[in-house]
Amino acid sequence: SLGIHESQSRFWENMIGRSIEFVRGVENILKDKLGFLRDVPAEEIYRYFNIVRPSLIRTEADEVTYNLHIILRFKIEFGMIDGSIKVDEIPEEWDNLMEELLGIRPESYRDGVLQDIHWSMGDIGYFPTYTLGNVISAQIREHMMREIPDLHEKVRKMDFEQVKEYLKERIHRWGSVYSPKELIKRSFKEEIRPEPFLDYLEKKYLSVHQN
Repeated sequence: SLGIHESQSRFWENMIGRSIEFVRGVENILKDKLGFLRDVPAEEIYRYFNIVRPSLIRTEADEVTYNLHIILRFKIEFGMIDGSIKVDEIPEEWDNLMEELLGIRPESYRDGVLQDIHWSMGDIGYFPTYTLGNVISAQIREHMMREIPDLHEKVRKMDFEQVKEYLKERIHRWGSVYSPKELIKRSFKEEIRPEPFLDYLEKKYLSVHQN
């Protein structure tokens, strides 16, 4: 499943890589390699990594606005498939949706409709797997935190052995034996659900921007 596949990359990139514990874990490396960070507290670096603002480019988007980029692409894909959007209408539709969803408008195709390789490769319908990956990654994190109570401390110490073992046992070892729904149900005793992701965003970003 591409949704499960994306959940693994989104887990490491966001749930681990954008956490305050990870920033503290790599703080000395960052300050050694990037001299201008020498006097910058880890908390400030963390806030920088988690700035929320509209962006034209999906791969540069923050966790909060990222899924709006996916909604934009999904709407256009749906329109292409049902015939309501013709190919020569896609650039304008893209720009209009970008303005509607994110409040910004591309000035070129490079920053707009041509920024991804997916459609030119024929990968119609791939984009929603990123959002599915976000949802599942937060669900994995929620369960992992219950079973590894000192997860935050392990991340701060850059000790990922138990994390990797957990993912191997719950996700990786099954390969493609089960459908995504079956795999999550077997591994976590519940259906795929968005609440952990929404809760994660709310708690994290209200905290980041209130401090």
